[in-house]
Amino acid sequence: MWKIALYLKGTSRTTARERQKHGLRTSEGKDPMPYPAYVHLAKALSMSDKPEHTAAHLFLLLEWNMVSRSEAVVDQHIDLFGVYNDALLVHLGPSKGDQDGSKHADHPWHIYSVPQEPAICPVLAFSKYLVTHPHVLTGDCKVFDGSSQYERFNTIMREIVRSDEHAATFVSLGIKPEFFGTHSLRKGAITFAACGVTVSPPIASICIRANWKMPGVMNRYIRFEAVGDQYVGRSVSGRDRLTEDFAESCPYFDFSQYEPS
Repeated sequence: MWKIALYLKGTSRTTARERQKHGLRTSEGKDPMPYPAYVHLAKALSMSDKPEHTAAHLFLLLEWNMVSRSEAVVDQHIDLFGVYNDALLVHLGPSKGDQDGSKHADHPWHIYSVPQEPAICPVLAFSKYLVTHPHVLTGDCKVFDGSSQYERFNTIMREIVRSDEHAATFVSLGIKPEFFGTHSLRKGAITFAACGVTVSPPIASICIRANWKMPGVMNRYIRFEAVGDQYVGRSVSGRDRLTEDFAESCPYFDFSQYEPS
């Protein structure tokens, strides 16, 4: 057995050297999407007049803010969403790291509005989507009802990233079209939450949000705490962590003028 492991390790090193020798990337998979590129993609979708881009816009913002795999977002049920105080809540079902869906059964993720930047505000995107898809409000269905939704959203976003209108901009913002995929969003969101500024949330809260197993006793002793997840939710949303805007209340309707005197 140890000989096989030694052989595989040697093969991996040889492959890396050969790729470097021929000017190829030594890393595999999709690149993380930088935050500025995420904002640009969100603006492109939010300003589009194509009906399918309304759903793609919400998908983009949910995957980024939930820090989840795209499959989890596509399969998310409308009845698993709720509202508490100034946060949009979402309960996670089964996932790659939680096959029976019991790991996070007793607590939801917190998602926050971004009043300073409407294009990346998940609450606004959700509202627009529900206005154009009112049947979802009846409940007992997926948010993105229908078949092949993952392929549809992946195709829409890849077309925008690769388009003549936007390709050069995305390259200048740090991501090449050929290395972009829906998984770039999860990688980018986690990177932004953990390393976007020097006052990031605890890494344990980020790992729990990302549904990652922590090493050793940490996984048994460090548990979910709402405050930590709220910090992650506000951080990954795009709110400015270095100003008072980070704690800004979500938008609301003012009906005071209609109240009886």
